[in-house]
Amino acid sequence: MSGGADRQRLIEAVILGGTALLAMLVALTLVLTASSTAPGLDRRGPVLPDLAGTTSEVRTLAVETRAARFELERDGEGWALAGRAGFPANADLAERILTSLAELEYAGARTASRNQHAALGLVAPDQGGEGIRITAHDYDGRLVADLILGAARGESGSYLRRPDEDQTWAVMGLPPVATEADRWMELDFLALGADTIARVQVQPESGPAYRLERPGLSVRNFALRSPPGWRPVTDGAGNGTGSVLSRVRFRDVRPADFTDPPVARHTAETFGGLRVEITVFADGPARWATLRAVALTDDAEAEALALNNTADNWAFLLSDLTISRLIRPLDDFAVRAAPPAPQPDAEPR
Repeated sequence: MSGGADRQRLIEAVILGGTALLAMLVALTLVLTASSTAPGLDRRGPVLPDLAGTTSEVRTLAVETRAARFELERDGEGWALAGRAGFPANADLAERILTSLAELEYAGARTASRNQHAALGLVAPDQGGEGIRITAHDYDGRLVADLILGAARGESGSYLRRPDEDQTWAVMGLPPVATEADRWMELDFLALGADTIARVQVQPESGPAYRLERPGLSVRNFALRSPPGWRPVTDGAGNGTGSVLSRVRFRDVRPADFTDPPVARHTAETFGGLRVEITVFADGPARWATLRAVALTDDAEAEALALNNTADNWAFLLSDLTISRLIRPLDDFAVRAAPPAPQPDAEPR
């Protein structure tokens, strides 16, 4: 009898607990989805009706997160980063953001409680929140967009609010906002190709300079040609450094206005006659690279010109991985060859 009673009490406790949990979930849903107590609150249609069909008239676009702020200004047919001394920005991304903002449509009011903003990712970035503030001005200086975007809502929706309002909204649309600097800039322009590099000359920050070389396109491994008296620990030990410029994505950009001398160099030459000279500068723990391309043959002139047009007067931030391969010390992958054993003196006849 006792076992049956205990089992019955357990079942009742589970039912009561489940009912309480369900009530809490319903209450939370009501809080987050409640439109407002304000009468007549019913917004429908486009969130930014003045932006529809006029995105080409937007001159400036700013994206602010709690970690960074990116300011873009239309530059002819493209965009430039105001905070990066006018370096070209990702024009396609800027246009896609403006188009998606113009296409945002209200899907219903949500909470007007400031205490619930964090749950929707709508705390303002200047208050340390996860919200992303987007502002845009036209050529007359008129503010045409000022929103705080929050969390995604499914695969095609999101939440937003106006910076001066506590009222939040569910909307149809999910702007492709980038919150990292390298996504706003075209920083993957250096890509020589995995099989095109013939030789590299490296002067690392410490240790001797060295040269790696491949005799032909069909040869996979780079051979260590200098300095004499060294050998790679394996046949392919130098391949990471030899092929590092096959594809590089830089992390940031700044004007090349260094006053201290460079700390390292890396020069690569391709089988097609293109030479790329990378000069590395130190700024605290960070390493920045300048780039100069030289055409050694007529066929390489167009590629050299394109690289120089992009890189002239700029310095590019190197990732830790790129640094470890680009200017790798010789003793990281090679050892001194053992001297030949002395030959015994020949016995006199």
